[in-house]
Amino acid sequence: MKKYFQLIAGILLLALFPICDAQAKDIVKFGSDVIIDENMTVNEVVVFGANITVNGAVQKDVVAIGGDVFLGPTAKVGQEVVSIGGAIHKESGAQVGDNEVELTIPGLSSLIGFSTKTNWVGWALAFKVLTFIGFVALALVIVAIIPKPFDLISTNVQQNSLKAILLGILGLAALVPLGVFLAITIIGLPLVALEIFLVGITFLVGYIAIAQLVGDKIAVLLKRPALNALWVTLLGLLTLWLIGWVPFLGSLVKAVVIVLGFGGVLATLFNSRNRVGVENAL
Repeated sequence: MKKYFQLIAGILLLALFPICDAQAKDIVKFGSDVIIDENMTVNEVVVFGANITVNGAVQKDVVAIGGDVFLGPTAKVGQEVVSIGGAIHKESGAQVGDNEVELTIPGLSSLIGFSTKTNWVGWALAFKVLTFIGFVALALVIVAIIPKPFDLISTNVQQNSLKAILLGILGLAALVPLGVFLAITIIGLPLVALEIFLVGITFLVGYIAIAQLVGDKIAVLLKRPALNALWVTLLGLLTLWLIGWVPFLGSLVKAVVIVLGFGGVLATLFNSRNRVGVENAL
């Protein structure tokens, strides 16, 4: 499933390289529909904020984020067809070599389409969307490289949510006094900078772990409990991002996720140290 990270990471280049030649082996577009004619053969197709129509052959995957996928009667897709925030329309005779993944997110297509308009509100929304995509790409890179810590943090939060919340609140409350204390030491500012860096990493790891936990719960509800960790993480991040747009509820959920994530990281660190101490004693 690492190929999905590559697909999403490729979208980050869309701001600089928004249009690719329709005759190229790989097609990546932003805000523009793609049509694969009956006599065309391409390697892979990824579109953000638009639709994909396939009447020809695609050797690997067809992925539409914020758009629909239309498979004509002569369409041939070698691997998977994925639509996030849209739908898959498959006519009789269309061939798909692997899975068809359809994740419906109400309003995502409208939001992306509006963000492409030439007004300041649209550009602000477009910036938020692209920032989110960048964050998702970073999160998927980290999960792909070091998946185990996120599993441990998610497990700790799930098994003892109250402990994670208490540690999160205490940890956040201690940040300012700790920063002041470090600032008045001999070394001073370098230690404060180190604290900010470590806290930032903790927030990042904790948020991704909670997103993975949320994605796992949603995958179970969707009756897809065997989804890969990358897909689960993506699903959780998308869910939290969409909830974040809801007035008041979005801010409340973000606060809870931050506290739970921060506390989950601290709880995991403490449990790991205690486990090491017990093993050394034995």
